[in-house]
Amino acid sequence: MNKTELIALTKDLLNEEDLSSREEDLKLLKREYKYFSNKDEESYFDKQETDKFLSLFKELAIKEPSLLRSSLDEKKSVIEKAKKLLECKDIQAASKEMEQLSEEFKKAGRTSKKETDDELWASFRAVKDEFYAKKRAFYEELDASNSEKRAKKEDIIARANKVLEIDNIKEASEQMDALRKEWKEVGYSGKGDDALWREFAKALDAFSEKRKEYRHELKKTFDERAEKKEELIKTAKKILANSEFSEEEIAKVKNLRNEYKAIGFAGKEKDDDLYARFNEVIQKYFEEMKFYK
Repeated sequence: MNKTELIALTKDLLNEEDLSSREEDLKLLKREYKYFSNKDEESYFDKQETDKFLSLFKELAIKEPSLLRSSLDEKKSVIEKAKKLLECKDIQAASKEMEQLSEEFKKAGRTSKKETDDELWASFRAVKDEFYAKKRAFYEELDASNSEKRAKKEDIIARANKVLEIDNIKEASEQMDALRKEWKEVGYSGKGDDALWREFAKALDAFSEKRKEYRHELKKTFDERAEKKEELIKTAKKILANSEFSEEEIAKVKNLRNEYKAIGFAGKEKDDDLYARFNEVIQKYFEEMKFYK
């Protein structure tokens, strides 16, 4: 490739936003730069062309600093980057970066001495070996931790299924809420976690249906009780309207209180109002009775 072509290629690369796909062209320019930067004997015209190429190359090197680094410097830089990965907490991200560094080390090429290349490779390999030993230890520890978490979740599932047998909905709700919280605190358990969640969710759904059915039946019971209390209020009002205050009638009114109490709670939305209305009629009956006795 002549200098005119080199200059055109360098200008083309300067206009590129991303040079990641132009590695071969960059390698070519780097080789040519080394050659022409050490060339002394040239004609005036050739020297001008060489200077133009070298100037453009240095401009490109600002964009791609690796162009001016020697193989020795590049390999040393890769080794330093690899050492920093030994402290990285994100093993997965560090593993990907280590693979990239391995490629960078290869692409850095050879230095001027085989002994130097061997020493650099030994240093890089030692760092890689230490990293992968750390990676193995991390995953062994992670496997042990996940195994323990899976055992805890299996226990939670078993206890959740036991909760489904509890008739006291309030007590069962408290226990199921506690199990939900415990499940969340255990955290992700690795492979198989989704299957465990499906089992737990099945128990949660079953309890949700049981509680829904219980609330439906409870509302039905409350409505029936409220209806009975409304009937007692009507009876009390009828007695009040036709008051005779006979012994038999007084006994009947007193018995209405016992009947009302025996009906039981009619739900927080209606019970207070029902009692206030019933008690008002009964109180009025006994107040009026004072004038006739």
